[in-house]
Amino acid sequence: MVRKEEEKQKKEKGMQLGKYELGRTLGEGNFGKVKLAKNIETGQPFAVKILEKNRIIDLKITDQIKREIATLKLLKHPNVVRLHEVCLIKASTFVTQFPY
Repeated sequence: MVRKEEEKQKKEKGMQLGKYELGRTLGEGNFGKVKLAKNIETGQPFAVKILEKNRIIDLKITDQIKREIATLKLLKHPNVVRLHEVCLIKASTFVTQFPY
């Protein structure tokens, strides 16, 4: 009985990715998904863009993604979403986080 309750709590919490707890999907595109996440340490919400590395390599747009990340790091404007962090997890996924 206790084990079932623990499993239910894990499902409700969502998947943990480093210091982030992933929640519902906010959107999907050609290269991946955007999920709502919460920083476990601070409780701050983020939109996490999860890009499928294999798809990016297959389409030969690695340089384009790198340029996008470099540009977003430089931008600081109230009408543009600010890039908070870029992570490489596992060999198959790039992750970028934006404050939500």
